[in-house]
Amino acid sequence: MLVSLLVFLVLSPLIRSTKNTTEKPIIIIAQDNSASIAMGKDSAMYKHDLPGKWNALVNELSSKYDVRVMSFGERTKDSMSYRYDEKETDISSLFQELTQRYYDKNLGAIILSSDGIYNKGYNPVYAARQFNCSIFTIALGDTTVKVDAIVTKVENNSTAFLGNTFPLLVTLDATKLQGKSSTLTVSELDGKNEAVLFTKSISIGSNYFHQNIPVQLNATSPGLKHYIVKLAVIQGEENITNNRKDVYIRVLDQKQKVLILSNPHPDAAAIAECINASEGFEAQSFIPDKFTGQLNKYSLVILNQLPSAAKPLSDIIKNIHTLGIPVLYILGNETDIAAYNRLSEGFKVYSQGDNSSDAEAALAKDFSLFTLSDDSRSYFSQLPALSSPFGGYVSSPSLSILCYQKIQSVTTNYPLIAFNLSGSEKSCTIAGEGIFRWKLKDYADHKNNHFFDELINKMVEYLAVKDDKSFFRIHAPNSFREDEPVEIDADLYNPSYQLVNDPEVSMVITNSDNKNFSFTFSRTSNAYHLNAGQLQAGIYQYSAQVKQGNQVYTAKGEFTVIPVQVEATNTVADHQLLYQLAKEHNGAMLFTNQIEELPKLLDKKEDIKPVIYTHTSYSPLIDLKWVFFLLLIIAGAEWFIRKWNGTY
Repeated sequence: MLVSLLVFLVLSPLIRSTKNTTEKPIIIIAQDNSASIAMGKDSAMYKHDLPGKWNALVNELSSKYDVRVMSFGERTKDSMSYRYDEKETDISSLFQELTQRYYDKNLGAIILSSDGIYNKGYNPVYAARQFNCSIFTIALGDTTVKVDAIVTKVENNSTAFLGNTFPLLVTLDATKLQGKSSTLTVSELDGKNEAVLFTKSISIGSNYFHQNIPVQLNATSPGLKHYIVKLAVIQGEENITNNRKDVYIRVLDQKQKVLILSNPHPDAAAIAECINASEGFEAQSFIPDKFTGQLNKYSLVILNQLPSAAKPLSDIIKNIHTLGIPVLYILGNETDIAAYNRLSEGFKVYSQGDNSSDAEAALAKDFSLFTLSDDSRSYFSQLPALSSPFGGYVSSPSLSILCYQKIQSVTTNYPLIAFNLSGSEKSCTIAGEGIFRWKLKDYADHKNNHFFDELINKMVEYLAVKDDKSFFRIHAPNSFREDEPVEIDADLYNPSYQLVNDPEVSMVITNSDNKNFSFTFSRTSNAYHLNAGQLQAGIYQYSAQVKQGNQVYTAKGEFTVIPVQVEATNTVADHQLLYQLAKEHNGAMLFTNQIEELPKLLDKKEDIKPVIYTHTSYSPLIDLKWVFFLLLIIAGAEWFIRKWNGTY
């Protein structure tokens, strides 16, 4: 028997095994945690009674379903929260998050507990149409239209320039106040002193009143300015929070000018539009033959497909280098590559005729001239290709490459966007035309141009802003939102201009009431970083200090924290939206006193069933442990029998 089994095992027999795995239907319970929930008359019930109802429901459903709980507002969290402190409501982002997490999973139903008010993202009805599962909605909030006068929104630019007038567009709404009147005022708050700059009487002519009021203000002094737009309270209003909006505008001494020389081209138009929308720069575009201005007025010159064979611009380019003005070159089909190579801008292109190649962007890992957000860095791989000169590229050591050319899925060492520093002269080259497609792609994917604007603005700022030669530098944005942390970076250089972070860096942040908040920076690899957490809306001054050897360095500045006030603007629940969501997805809209009915409704859904996965595998018979013990028992039995019988 032993020999027969061993010979059989030498043949490597396989054994087939089948295993069944049961996956319960996934039930998502998502609770709205936005501030508008707590602004209604049932706020106490939502804070104290609703959590107990959800806990009881989760316990009841968990035996049959895989229950996942979430809360949402401006962002999605993997837990139930009943603080109702989120400053915005984005229901569409919740559905996008669920799509990413539970794609190709056994998603049985979504239970959405909300007042139906959304003020960020797009219509949840459209966002939910990607789901095939049932959606049940729990209607919160009050649909009663209240007596209310509202400063709905204030449209303004984030910056203005000294000596100019700048506009505000104030949108007013009022409900159930026909025949009443109020007063709109715009005032400037300087410390604790409030000066009224604009006044207008408002007569409300209907129960659903709407009016846009343009306001012109004068920028009389530089710095951060705090303006208050206020509508006087009318008797009978229940919500007076939405009668006021706070606006922060930075008044600058002047705008830096950027010169764009180009024949009509969408690349130049896209870049000019981005620059003109920025805070501190203004683009002026000219056809090369038509430009007769003074170059010394400009902080940066952009040459689109110049120099070319038809327009060499020898004198202009010579004057640019004489004045030390930074240049951004965009190479294209009309560029005279030989003339460009003679400029020695960090790399040379040995082109083969007028041919071009489609080059996608491959982000360089070691680029350090400026920092892009994580979202922007990951988006480079999705951008359409640029049309780059075909040929060989030879780079010099002075070149800093932001992204390489990726040609037919192969990442080359050819630069696509690169910066060059020759002495004190800075330049940049985009080795391809068609960057306007990046802007179109950005809008198609995100419904905004945040990526394109960030990329162009960072490039322009690096090139146009004069180098800071100080040993201690603070990098702080001009503004933060009230619902995001205040994060500030710092750099410290030794006398050899090498980054160091041995000494401790401290900072004192002072609010408008002269209250001080002390912080200490944490160290990164070779610099410093501070996360001061969330601060209340207002204007803040900061003073940072570090001691290096016997030298004490100080850096000062200011920033503003912008209030997020959208949740108080509209507090009338939108149950029609919740009803439409439930109807389109074969669910039902319920109220909080009907939550106990959800288990029965879920049980009636024939499509909410467990999924059984069958997995068949083949493994060698010799891998089974019991085979070894069987052989051992047979060999042992033979040995015992032989010993018992006195044989060997």
